[in-house]
Amino acid sequence: MLSPFIACYTEAFKDQEIHWYTRTYYMGYIGYFLATYLGGAFVVKAFSCVANISYAQAQEATRYMTHLSSGLYQSYMDANRMVLFVVGCIALISLIPILCISEKKSDYQMELTPRLSLKEKMNGARQLLLNRYSRAYLLYWALISFAMGLFTSYYTVYLNRNLHIDKATSSLMVSISYVAIVLFMFFTPKCTKKIGKVGTIFLTVMASIPFMLMIGNGNYFGKYVVLVVGASLFIRAGLANLSSPVDSALSMDVICKDLRPVYTSVVNFTAGIVSILSGHFTGKILFVHQSGYQQAYFIAAILYAIAGIVLYHGLHTFNHKENEIVLSKGEKR
Repeated sequence: MLSPFIACYTEAFKDQEIHWYTRTYYMGYIGYFLATYLGGAFVVKAFSCVANISYAQAQEATRYMTHLSSGLYQSYMDANRMVLFVVGCIALISLIPILCISEKKSDYQMELTPRLSLKEKMNGARQLLLNRYSRAYLLYWALISFAMGLFTSYYTVYLNRNLHIDKATSSLMVSISYVAIVLFMFFTPKCTKKIGKVGTIFLTVMASIPFMLMIGNGNYFGKYVVLVVGASLFIRAGLANLSSPVDSALSMDVICKDLRPVYTSVVNFTAGIVSILSGHFTGKILFVHQSGYQQAYFIAAILYAIAGIVLYHGLHTFNHKENEIVLSKGEKR
Protein backbone atom coordinates (compact mmCIF):
# COMPACT_ATOMS: atom_id res chain seq x y z
CA MET A 1 0.00 0.00 0.00
CA LEU A 2 3.02 2.30 -0.21
CA SER A 3 2.03 3.88 -3.53
CA PRO A 4 -1.56 4.95 -2.68
CA PHE A 5 -0.45 5.98 0.81
CA ILE A 6 2.17 8.40 -0.49
CA ALA A 7 0.01 9.48 -3.44
CA CYS A 8 -2.90 10.60 -1.30
CA TYR A 9 -0.76 12.49 1.24
CA THR A 10 1.44 14.26 -1.32
CA GLU A 11 -1.35 15.46 -3.58
CA ALA A 12 -1.36 18.94 -2.04
CA PHE A 13 2.23 19.58 -3.14
CA LYS A 14 2.43 17.75 -6.48
CA ASP A 15 5.83 19.18 -7.41
CA GLN A 16 7.37 17.37 -4.44
CA GLU A 17 5.70 14.00 -5.12
CA ILE A 18 8.81 12.28 -6.50
CA HIS A 19 10.91 13.66 -3.62
CA TRP A 20 8.63 11.91 -1.12
CA TYR A 21 8.68 8.61 -3.00
CA THR A 22 12.47 8.87 -3.21
CA ARG A 23 12.89 9.55 0.50
CA THR A 24 10.72 6.57 1.37
CA TYR A 25 12.64 4.24 -0.89
CA TYR A 26 16.17 5.23 0.07
CA MET A 27 15.33 4.97 3.78
CA GLY A 28 14.18 1.41 3.12
CA TYR A 29 17.27 0.54 1.12
CA ILE A 30 19.54 1.83 3.87
CA GLY A 31 17.91 -0.85 6.01
CA TYR A 32 18.46 -3.44 3.26
CA PHE A 33 22.13 -2.49 3.09
CA LEU A 34 22.64 -2.95 6.82
CA ALA A 35 20.73 -6.24 6.84
CA THR A 36 22.57 -7.69 3.84
CA TYR A 37 26.05 -6.65 4.97
CA LEU A 38 25.62 -7.54 8.62
CA GLY A 39 23.70 -10.70 7.71
CA GLY A 40 26.60 -12.16 5.74
CA ALA A 41 29.17 -11.21 8.37
CA PHE A 42 26.97 -12.50 11.21
CA VAL A 43 26.38 -15.83 9.44
CA VAL A 44 30.13 -16.35 9.06
CA LYS A 45 30.70 -15.29 12.68
CA ALA A 46 27.96 -17.61 13.96
CA PHE A 47 29.34 -20.38 11.74
CA SER A 48 32.80 -19.95 13.26
CA CYS A 49 31.35 -20.10 16.79
CA VAL A 50 29.15 -23.15 16.15
CA ALA A 51 31.90 -25.03 14.30
CA ASN A 52 34.55 -23.85 16.81
CA ILE A 53 36.87 -22.49 14.09
CA SER A 54 38.33 -19.04 13.42
CA TYR A 55 36.43 -16.38 11.46
CA ALA A 56 39.01 -16.59 8.64
CA GLN A 57 38.60 -20.36 8.42
CA ALA A 58 34.81 -20.04 8.39
CA GLN A 59 35.00 -17.39 5.67
CA GLU A 60 37.25 -19.57 3.54
CA ALA A 61 35.03 -22.62 4.09
CA THR A 62 32.05 -20.79 2.59
CA ARG A 63 33.97 -20.28 -0.65
CA TYR A 64 33.22 -23.87 -1.77
CA MET A 65 29.94 -24.83 -0.12
CA THR A 66 29.62 -28.12 -1.96
CA HIS A 67 32.95 -29.31 -0.50
CA LEU A 68 31.91 -28.93 3.16
CA SER A 69 31.81 -32.02 5.30
CA SER A 70 28.43 -33.04 6.70
CA GLY A 71 29.40 -31.71 10.15
CA LEU A 72 30.53 -28.30 8.87
CA TYR A 73 27.50 -28.05 6.59
CA GLN A 74 25.19 -28.67 9.56
CA SER A 75 27.04 -26.01 11.55
CA TYR A 76 26.63 -23.59 8.65
CA MET A 77 22.87 -24.26 8.50
CA ASP A 78 22.59 -23.78 12.27
CA ALA A 79 24.35 -20.43 11.91
CA ASN A 80 21.87 -19.36 9.23
CA ARG A 81 19.00 -20.44 11.47
CA MET A 82 20.31 -18.31 14.35
CA VAL A 83 20.64 -15.20 12.18
CA LEU A 84 17.20 -15.77 10.65
CA PHE A 85 15.66 -15.88 14.14
CA VAL A 86 17.25 -12.52 15.03
CA VAL A 87 15.98 -10.98 11.77
CA GLY A 88 12.48 -12.29 12.53
CA CYS A 89 12.53 -10.51 15.89
CA ILE A 90 13.55 -7.26 14.21
CA ALA A 91 10.68 -7.68 11.71
CA LEU A 92 8.21 -7.96 14.59
CA ILE A 93 9.56 -4.75 16.13
CA SER A 94 8.97 -2.96 12.82
CA LEU A 95 5.22 -3.37 13.34
CA ILE A 96 5.25 -0.80 16.14
CA PRO A 97 5.45 2.33 13.90
CA ILE A 98 2.46 1.06 11.89
CA LEU A 99 0.29 1.43 14.98
CA CYS A 100 1.17 5.14 15.05
CA ILE A 101 -0.31 5.83 11.59
CA SER A 102 -3.62 7.71 11.70
CA GLU A 103 -5.76 7.84 8.57
CA LYS A 104 -9.34 8.36 7.42
CA LYS A 105 -11.25 6.63 4.66
CA SER A 106 -11.88 9.99 3.02
CA ASP A 107 -8.12 10.32 2.45
CA TYR A 108 -8.40 7.79 -0.36
CA GLN A 109 -11.60 9.05 -1.95
CA MET A 110 -12.50 12.05 -4.08
CA GLU A 111 -14.74 14.65 -2.46
CA LEU A 112 -18.50 14.31 -2.96
CA THR A 113 -18.07 10.82 -4.37
CA PRO A 114 -21.26 8.80 -3.77
CA ARG A 115 -21.05 5.50 -1.97
CA LEU A 116 -20.63 2.71 -4.50
CA SER A 117 -22.41 -0.63 -4.39
CA LEU A 118 -20.48 -3.87 -4.72
CA LYS A 119 -21.65 -4.21 -8.33
CA GLU A 120 -20.49 -0.69 -9.16
CA LYS A 121 -17.14 -1.37 -7.55
CA MET A 122 -16.75 -4.53 -9.63
CA ASN A 123 -17.65 -2.61 -12.78
CA GLY A 124 -15.10 0.04 -11.83
CA ALA A 125 -12.43 -2.60 -11.39
CA ARG A 126 -13.34 -4.12 -14.76
CA GLN A 127 -13.11 -0.74 -16.49
CA LEU A 128 -9.77 -0.17 -14.81
CA LEU A 129 -8.37 -3.37 -16.32
CA LEU A 130 -9.74 -2.45 -19.75
CA ASN A 131 -7.94 0.89 -19.64
CA ARG A 132 -5.07 0.50 -22.10
CA TYR A 133 -2.71 2.71 -20.08
CA SER A 134 -3.11 0.80 -16.84
CA ARG A 135 -2.90 -2.43 -18.82
CA ALA A 136 0.39 -1.33 -20.40
CA TYR A 137 1.85 -0.59 -16.96
CA LEU A 138 0.53 -3.89 -15.61
CA LEU A 139 2.15 -5.88 -18.43
CA TYR A 140 5.42 -3.99 -17.95
CA TRP A 141 5.44 -4.74 -14.23
CA ALA A 142 4.55 -8.41 -14.79
CA LEU A 143 7.55 -8.84 -17.12
CA ILE A 144 9.88 -7.02 -14.71
CA SER A 145 8.63 -9.06 -11.75
CA PHE A 146 9.15 -12.35 -13.58
CA ALA A 147 12.64 -11.27 -14.61
CA MET A 148 13.58 -10.17 -11.09
CA GLY A 149 12.43 -13.52 -9.75
CA LEU A 150 15.10 -15.21 -11.86
CA PHE A 151 18.10 -13.63 -10.18
CA THR A 152 17.51 -11.07 -7.40
CA SER A 153 16.94 -13.68 -4.70
CA TYR A 154 19.95 -15.71 -5.78
CA TYR A 155 22.75 -13.14 -5.94
CA THR A 156 24.86 -14.75 -3.23
CA VAL A 157 24.14 -18.28 -4.52
CA TYR A 158 25.45 -17.32 -7.97
CA LEU A 159 28.44 -15.41 -6.61
CA ASN A 160 29.29 -18.17 -4.18
CA ARG A 161 28.67 -21.35 -6.14
CA ASN A 162 29.24 -20.27 -9.75
CA LEU A 163 31.99 -17.68 -9.29
CA HIS A 164 33.37 -19.23 -6.05
CA ILE A 165 33.42 -15.97 -4.08
CA ASP A 166 33.31 -16.58 -0.32
CA LYS A 167 30.13 -15.91 1.67
CA ALA A 168 31.31 -12.78 3.49
CA THR A 169 32.69 -11.17 0.32
CA SER A 170 29.60 -12.02 -1.75
CA SER A 171 27.33 -10.58 0.95
CA LEU A 172 29.49 -7.45 1.03
CA MET A 173 29.20 -7.11 -2.76
CA VAL A 174 25.41 -7.37 -2.62
CA SER A 175 25.16 -4.99 0.34
CA ILE A 176 27.28 -2.40 -1.46
CA SER A 177 24.78 -2.57 -4.32
CA TYR A 178 22.18 -1.26 -1.86
CA VAL A 179 24.46 1.72 -1.27
CA ALA A 180 24.31 2.30 -5.04
CA ILE A 181 20.52 2.25 -4.89
CA VAL A 182 20.50 4.99 -2.25
CA LEU A 183 23.11 7.09 -4.06
CA PHE A 184 21.41 6.83 -7.46
CA MET A 185 18.03 7.71 -5.95
CA PHE A 186 19.33 11.16 -5.10
CA PHE A 187 19.26 11.77 -8.86
CA THR A 188 15.69 10.51 -9.31
CA PRO A 189 13.95 13.91 -8.95
CA LYS A 190 16.37 15.57 -11.40
CA CYS A 191 16.03 12.76 -13.95
CA THR A 192 12.25 12.81 -13.71
CA LYS A 193 12.16 16.57 -14.19
CA LYS A 194 14.45 16.39 -17.22
CA ILE A 195 13.27 13.28 -19.09
CA GLY A 196 9.85 12.56 -17.54
CA LYS A 197 8.54 9.58 -15.60
CA VAL A 198 8.11 7.26 -18.58
CA GLY A 199 11.46 8.34 -20.02
CA THR A 200 13.23 7.76 -16.70
CA ILE A 201 11.87 4.23 -16.33
CA PHE A 202 12.59 3.29 -19.95
CA LEU A 203 16.16 4.61 -19.99
CA THR A 204 17.18 3.14 -16.63
CA VAL A 205 15.73 -0.28 -17.44
CA MET A 206 17.55 -0.35 -20.79
CA ALA A 207 20.80 1.00 -19.35
CA SER A 208 20.89 -1.72 -16.69
CA ILE A 209 20.85 -4.56 -19.25
CA PRO A 210 24.56 -4.43 -20.27
CA PHE A 211 25.61 -4.71 -16.64
CA MET A 212 23.34 -7.73 -16.13
CA LEU A 213 25.13 -9.39 -19.04
CA MET A 214 28.51 -8.58 -17.48
CA ILE A 215 27.41 -10.21 -14.21
CA GLY A 216 26.22 -13.27 -16.12
CA ASN A 217 29.62 -13.53 -17.82
CA GLY A 218 31.53 -13.09 -14.56
CA ASN A 219 33.41 -16.35 -14.99
CA TYR A 220 35.39 -14.82 -17.86
CA PHE A 221 37.04 -12.10 -15.76
CA GLY A 222 39.48 -14.35 -13.89
CA LYS A 223 41.26 -12.65 -11.00
CA TYR A 224 39.27 -9.47 -11.64
CA VAL A 225 35.93 -11.20 -11.08
CA VAL A 226 35.26 -9.52 -7.71
CA LEU A 227 36.12 -6.07 -9.06
CA VAL A 228 34.21 -6.32 -12.36
CA VAL A 229 31.17 -8.19 -11.08
CA GLY A 230 31.06 -6.02 -7.95
CA ALA A 231 31.11 -2.85 -10.07
CA SER A 232 28.45 -4.28 -12.39
CA LEU A 233 26.24 -5.17 -9.44
CA PHE A 234 26.72 -1.66 -8.09
CA ILE A 235 25.80 0.14 -11.32
CA ARG A 236 22.99 -2.25 -12.30
CA ALA A 237 21.34 -1.93 -8.92
CA GLY A 238 21.67 1.85 -9.00
CA LEU A 239 20.28 2.24 -12.52
CA ALA A 240 17.45 -0.27 -12.14
CA ASN A 241 16.29 1.23 -8.85
CA LEU A 242 16.80 4.89 -9.68
CA SER A 243 13.35 4.61 -11.23
CA SER A 244 11.71 2.72 -8.33
CA PRO A 245 10.07 5.86 -6.88
CA VAL A 246 8.96 6.80 -10.40
CA ASP A 247 7.45 3.31 -10.87
CA SER A 248 5.29 3.82 -7.81
CA ALA A 249 4.28 7.33 -8.84
CA LEU A 250 3.43 6.30 -12.42
CA SER A 251 1.28 3.39 -11.23
CA MET A 252 -0.90 5.98 -9.46
CA ASP A 253 -1.10 8.22 -12.53
CA VAL A 254 -2.82 5.65 -14.75
CA ILE A 255 -6.00 5.46 -12.64
CA CYS A 256 -8.22 7.87 -10.70
CA LYS A 257 -7.89 8.44 -6.97
CA ASP A 258 -10.79 6.20 -5.91
CA LEU A 259 -9.32 3.18 -7.66
CA ARG A 260 -5.72 3.54 -6.50
CA PRO A 261 -5.96 0.96 -3.69
CA VAL A 262 -7.76 -1.47 -6.02
CA TYR A 263 -5.18 -1.02 -8.76
CA THR A 264 -2.33 -1.43 -6.28
CA SER A 265 -3.88 -4.73 -5.24
CA VAL A 266 -4.15 -5.78 -8.88
CA VAL A 267 -0.51 -4.86 -9.52
CA ASN A 268 0.70 -6.71 -6.42
CA PHE A 269 -1.53 -9.71 -7.16
CA THR A 270 -0.15 -9.89 -10.70
CA ALA A 271 3.41 -9.56 -9.40
CA GLY A 272 2.71 -12.35 -6.91
CA ILE A 273 1.34 -14.67 -9.59
CA VAL A 274 4.27 -14.12 -11.96
CA SER A 275 6.69 -14.54 -9.04
CA ILE A 276 5.15 -17.95 -8.37
CA LEU A 277 5.51 -18.79 -12.06
CA SER A 278 9.09 -17.50 -11.96
CA GLY A 279 9.84 -19.64 -8.92
CA HIS A 280 8.30 -22.69 -10.59
CA PHE A 281 10.36 -22.04 -13.72
CA THR A 282 13.62 -21.68 -11.78
CA GLY A 283 12.97 -24.63 -9.48
CA LYS A 284 11.69 -27.10 -12.07
CA ILE A 285 13.63 -26.06 -15.17
CA LEU A 286 16.29 -23.35 -14.94
CA PHE A 287 18.08 -24.31 -11.71
CA VAL A 288 18.12 -28.06 -12.32
CA HIS A 289 21.75 -27.49 -13.29
CA GLN A 290 24.09 -25.02 -11.58
CA SER A 291 24.63 -23.22 -14.90
CA GLY A 292 21.01 -22.08 -14.68
CA TYR A 293 21.99 -19.41 -12.15
CA GLN A 294 24.16 -17.87 -14.86
CA GLN A 295 21.62 -18.26 -17.65
CA ALA A 296 19.06 -16.45 -15.50
CA TYR A 297 20.86 -13.14 -16.13
CA PHE A 298 20.61 -13.54 -19.91
CA ILE A 299 16.91 -14.44 -19.83
CA ALA A 300 16.19 -11.57 -17.43
CA ALA A 301 18.04 -9.12 -19.71
CA ILE A 302 15.75 -10.08 -22.61
CA LEU A 303 12.64 -9.68 -20.45
CA TYR A 304 13.87 -6.28 -19.23
CA ALA A 305 14.22 -5.12 -22.84
CA ILE A 306 10.71 -6.31 -23.72
CA ALA A 307 9.26 -4.69 -20.58
CA GLY A 308 10.90 -1.35 -21.37
CA ILE A 309 9.54 -1.39 -24.91
CA VAL A 310 6.03 -2.28 -23.69
CA LEU A 311 6.00 0.62 -21.24
CA TYR A 312 7.40 3.14 -23.70
CA HIS A 313 5.03 2.07 -26.49
CA GLY A 314 2.00 2.28 -24.19
CA LEU A 315 2.71 5.51 -22.32
CA HIS A 316 5.34 7.57 -24.16
CA THR A 317 2.74 10.06 -25.41
CA PHE A 318 2.23 11.16 -21.78
CA ASN A 319 5.90 11.57 -20.92
CA HIS A 320 6.35 14.81 -18.92
CA LYS A 321 2.56 15.04 -18.53
CA GLU A 322 1.68 11.80 -16.76
CA ASN A 323 -0.92 13.59 -14.64
CA GLU A 324 -3.03 13.93 -17.80
CA ILE A 325 -3.42 10.19 -18.33
CA VAL A 326 -6.64 9.95 -16.29
CA LEU A 327 -7.96 13.19 -17.78
CA SER A 328 -7.45 11.78 -21.27
CA LYS A 329 -10.12 9.18 -20.52
CA GLY A 330 -12.66 11.84 -19.66
CA GLU A 331 -12.54 11.11 -15.92
CA LYS A 332 -12.30 13.65 -13.14
CA ARG A 333 -9.05 13.56 -11.30
